[in-house]
Amino acid sequence: MTPDAQGLAARITSVAKVRAVRVFPRTGNVIVWCAPDRLDLDQLVRAVEEAPPAATPGRPARRVPQSSTGEITRLLLGGAVLAVVALRRLLRRPKWATGSSGVFGLATIVTGLPFFRGFFRGVTGRGHTGTDALVTTATAVALLLRENVVAITVLWLLNIGEFLQALTLRRTRRAIEELLTVGEERVWLLCEGVEVEVPLEEVREQDVVVVHEHHKIPVDGVVVSGHALVDQAAVTGEALPAYIRPGSEVYAGTVITSGSLQVRATSVGPDTTVGRIIKRVEEAQADQAPVQTVATRFSRRFVPVSFALAGLTYLLTRDARRAMTMLLIACPCAAGLATPTAISAAIGNGARRGTLIKGGTHLERAGAATAVVFDKTGTLTAGRPLVTSVVTLSDDVSAEQVLALAASGEIHARHPLAQAILRHTHERHIEIPVHQACEVVLGMGMRAELDGTRLLVGSPALLRHHGVELTGDGRAWTEHLRDRRESVICLARDEEPIGLVGVSDAIREGSRSLIDQLHVLGVRRIVLLTGDTPEAAQAVADDLGIAEVHAGALPEAKLQLVRDLQAEGHTLAMVGDGTNDAPALALADIGIAMGTHSSHVALETADIALAGNDLQQVAAVVELSRHTLRVVRQNYALALGVNILGLLAGAGGSISPVLAALLHNASSIAVVANSARLVRHSPSQQPGRPKDR
Repeated sequence: MTPDAQGLAARITSVAKVRAVRVFPRTGNVIVWCAPDRLDLDQLVRAVEEAPPAATPGRPARRVPQSSTGEITRLLLGGAVLAVVALRRLLRRPKWATGSSGVFGLATIVTGLPFFRGFFRGVTGRGHTGTDALVTTATAVALLLRENVVAITVLWLLNIGEFLQALTLRRTRRAIEELLTVGEERVWLLCEGVEVEVPLEEVREQDVVVVHEHHKIPVDGVVVSGHALVDQAAVTGEALPAYIRPGSEVYAGTVITSGSLQVRATSVGPDTTVGRIIKRVEEAQADQAPVQTVATRFSRRFVPVSFALAGLTYLLTRDARRAMTMLLIACPCAAGLATPTAISAAIGNGARRGTLIKGGTHLERAGAATAVVFDKTGTLTAGRPLVTSVVTLSDDVSAEQVLALAASGEIHARHPLAQAILRHTHERHIEIPVHQACEVVLGMGMRAELDGTRLLVGSPALLRHHGVELTGDGRAWTEHLRDRRESVICLARDEEPIGLVGVSDAIREGSRSLIDQLHVLGVRRIVLLTGDTPEAAQAVADDLGIAEVHAGALPEAKLQLVRDLQAEGHTLAMVGDGTNDAPALALADIGIAMGTHSSHVALETADIALAGNDLQQVAAVVELSRHTLRVVRQNYALALGVNILGLLAGAGGSISPVLAALLHNASSIAVVANSARLVRHSPSQQPGRPKDR
């Protein structure tokens, strides 16, 4: 739990008659157990609305204020002062820019207020002495050296990071709240054969709801009447709509693309599959242990040591000047810059390549990944069906004619398989003949009249329904295409089968080389996880060389697999793109949302979001993380080297405070320059990078 969440829980717990409280930072929800008739509601409201104190450092999501007014004020004031300084220096009038000014004092106090408060809490024992103490010390030393611009610049940049983090969490909350509504506020309830419109919250288990075309199903349940095509991607991740008939199970949040259904509710509200997704996201957030970054671990140890050394020097020498020299040279400003400058440069590097890394902790974790779990549909595969085979069964009909006639029959169909045929035909610039009439045969295909002939385009069941049988080559080719995990669309003219079209969710370009790169990077375990059928999943796994496959997995099963891998000691990265992946993305050590078609909730829940469909960025972010940590270690070695040499020289009285300040500034500049190399680092340019086979 974040420090702000802990503080909120403590304030609510202190209210009389509150027995227990639980806070979910990811979703912004609070659950309170109390005696309602004896509770002081005004006191409870005051406890919730009380502004949280500056949180302790070293924890994720340090501050999430309820209002961004203070953050924006700090950013505007700091930016305005720095802009004026830059302008005056450009006009060669540096006196005001470097002198001690009331404006500088005010700007420093306002921009540094959250860090100063955090330092005060650490000193008074209400928090840990760490990053806030580091920032406060660096600011104080900069002011003592009259380096006012440096102090304000550092504080301003740190405030930008705080603001972006708070903004990300607020957006996450909104995304999950939108998911909770299931998109339907009022539904049609079947009462004694009559459809009655009622609010969604009035629906109970065993009620029968009627759902029409283009509407979301509001409950989990079993179909009692009707036939429909249902887009279940939000829950199962499957790209193709499912043909639903009486007796089929359906899930809340899925969409009817064609037809209508009467559904008997088995689960409603928070007990539905979508409701459980929200609960799992909340639990995943609570289950994640805080990760200490390199900077926090270092600052907690080094800040007290630096003050102790300065105090010891004064006690032994009674020379305040020498003690001040020790404090200046020991001031860990360079060390304080070691991690944030490297992380900022790496995050900028990722952004330039279309990879949004939502914080330094997430970047650090990515490099430690020992196992990667991939969702299949929309991640390793394109997420939409493509024509992969065209077979002609008649000597009088060419492959292009098979495509043209199939497209003619499907031209008014909205099914994804039909759209795949139409796209493929247009891409090959094949002219589509115009039919005179057509009819949808729900769940089977299309029947059309073309120049006095009957044209059937659909499943083998459609042909059988109209007395046309596939024999010989037609049956053999159908089995062959199915063995290749392709959906088979049959084409018949009058009583004669004339062709077959194979459609499948094609493997995304770069998937094979990605798996190879992850092995080269030392990822020991790669898992394919999908809600798709075992046959389709195994076909993709075999093609990519993935040994471990888990198929038919709903969100809870995906979440359990993540838990199992973490229990085995793996640092786990989860790569997915759908709403059904959100709980697993939240619980995984590093969640990566893949592609331009990722659901809004997956993008907000993930720690890293890929703006495009370049799978190489998954391996690139792992390599970038490891290279960033190498740069951080170099920075610390540089900062510590200067500090140790300076401490030895200062203790012996060999350097003055002015020289100590110069060494301090030189080490800071060197650290920043070293971190800046990360901006141009190219993770993709690896020696011996494997190519797609």
